[in-house]
Amino acid sequence: MTLWIIFAALTLGTLGFLVVPLLRRPAAAPARVDYDIVVYRDQLAEVAKDVERGLLTDEQAAAAKTEIHRRMLAAEDAELTAPKGDFRAGSKKLRVAAAVIIGIGIPAASVAVYNRLGSPELPGQPFASRQADPDFRMTALVSRLEADLQQKPDADGYVTLARTYTSMRRYPDAAAAFQRAIQLGAVNSETVADMAEAIVLSNDGQVVPEARQAFQQVLTLDKDDPRARFYLGLAKAQIGKYAEAVSIWRDLEKGSPEGAPWLPMLREHIQQYAKLGGFDPATIDPVPPAPAGVASAKGPNPHASEDGPAASGMPEGAAAAAVMAQSPEDRAKTIRSMVEGLAARLQQSPDDYDGWLKLARAYKVLGDLDKAKDAAGHAVKLKPQSVEPKLALAEIQIAQAQGDKLPADFVANMRDVQALDPANEAAMYYIGMAEAQAGHPAAARELWTKLLAKLPADAPERQDVAKRLDGLPKN
Repeated sequence: MTLWIIFAALTLGTLGFLVVPLLRRPAAAPARVDYDIVVYRDQLAEVAKDVERGLLTDEQAAAAKTEIHRRMLAAEDAELTAPKGDFRAGSKKLRVAAAVIIGIGIPAASVAVYNRLGSPELPGQPFASRQADPDFRMTALVSRLEADLQQKPDADGYVTLARTYTSMRRYPDAAAAFQRAIQLGAVNSETVADMAEAIVLSNDGQVVPEARQAFQQVLTLDKDDPRARFYLGLAKAQIGKYAEAVSIWRDLEKGSPEGAPWLPMLREHIQQYAKLGGFDPATIDPVPPAPAGVASAKGPNPHASEDGPAASGMPEGAAAAAVMAQSPEDRAKTIRSMVEGLAARLQQSPDDYDGWLKLARAYKVLGDLDKAKDAAGHAVKLKPQSVEPKLALAEIQIAQAQGDKLPADFVANMRDVQALDPANEAAMYYIGMAEAQAGHPAAARELWTKLLAKLPADAPERQDVAKRLDGLPKN
């Protein structure tokens, strides 16, 4: 109560300083001509003194006095023609209105804003009683823990700090603390999953690429981790791949023990996204999510899956998790160093087919497409009758394409793939596209019709293939 009295007194005092001058009519200021006349009289006196000192002749003094008298008359004439009234005093009604607005309107608006945004019913919290409040104690604990970890970094300490941040809903801080714990050696599925989930919560529930990659790393440490499997399904759902999301969730549902706490929420997601996709979830086969490094076996199709670190020649398991926990700048340096080390090793072992394939994928991930193409070419030369290196090369060739027209070397490579594997879906799709671009709609229709019959009913590629078929000329 005392505090409110103090606030009221301060408010009234401030309003008094603002309102009283408005209610009190200011005294009229002297006319401008009065100031001018005083100045001109001083000038006449100065002229007289200059004559006495011999600085001016009588003729010069007469001329100066004449000019001063002329200015005095001009000032008096200007004052007589000026409009009457004291504008500085202002309108009385306007001054009263302004005083009312300030004296009543501003306090009323302040009270309304506080009632809406503040907590008027919150009781006072003296410092002594505040120390018993859990939130206050948690904040003090976090401050002490932060200070201790600055002096002596410790993996377990950062895990504790991160989980405390999470309970306080400071998700960006939690993600950074989990990352630091992993860098200090806390590389396990639970900590990496905690970090990934904190990243998701920091982004309003969106499974951003950094979180998705971290969850994939969790599966390299524990392939059955339910949290990673759920979020990887959610990542698919958030980009519109509802069938793939339901497939991952159905696999999680199948592998979950009866009575698992996440099952009700999981089943709700399955029904919700199956409805959005317009299909019966029972028609979707359960398929586990791919861990880091498992790329699509279909090659460069329009919906190819993302390559993970292992597919690109990067470390797997705990080592990959540690790399993922680094800052983006440090992670880029680490990956670049590993790739350069792999390239140097292949110069000593040029017959290492797997090494060249990994190097090609690594360069592709780094965006160095020329080096990626060269490495894939080495892999193709080592296994000319294998589809895998040709598909790896095709991914790089299509990434280098400019515009919508398919590059000639890419088309030739895909024809080699089709010769080795006539049922390859990527070859059927892209050769059909090449035929359509070359003005051979009949050949394109034949390939795409076969591809459409081969694709599963829930495959997201079906819509694209069907649309391209409908766009072909009829004759």
